[in-house]
Amino acid sequence: MRSTKILLLAGLLPVLFIACEEEQKFEDRPNLEWREASFRFLGDSAANRRVVDLTIYFTDGDGDVGREDQDNSDTCELDNYDRFLERYDLFIYYYEKVNGQFKEIPPADSCFPFHNILPDLEPVGQNKTLEGEITTPFDYANYPENPTDSIRFEFVLKDRSGNESQRIISSSIGLD
Repeated sequence: MRSTKILLLAGLLPVLFIACEEEQKFEDRPNLEWREASFRFLGDSAANRRVVDLTIYFTDGDGDVGREDQDNSDTCELDNYDRFLERYDLFIYYYEKVNGQFKEIPPADSCFPFHNILPDLEPVGQNKTLEGEITTPFDYANYPENPTDSIRFEFVLKDRSGNESQRIISSSIGLD
């Protein structure tokens, strides 16, 4: 009889493990996946204010994505540029296809990078895991800089603990 109980418990343990594994667990380091890009115009198309809405999927196991302090009063001090960049958490890099190769195009003014400051997304409660989509506009009015038929973007997400996601690359985005 005793061996039957042990076998029964041993048979139940894998079921308990499976049940526990169904609750999603994510790494504390953010993870990103490319989703899509869509073009739209701000106002009328004659104003040439074209925007690309960029959508990425993200996960973060400890939920510390975004800024608790949304103070944007920091000024760009080129002698302390690294400190200036610390306020950003979604880093965006823009590329144009030139002579068959993608070439990074820096912003026209380094004090206005393509990067974003996300609001505090930390969930309330004990489960701090985060997952969702971020859609951010990219003002495309002054681009492309080169004759090109394709562009792409690269992204890195940095959480408040300083954990950085892997750098992901969008698919090639064809231009009309």
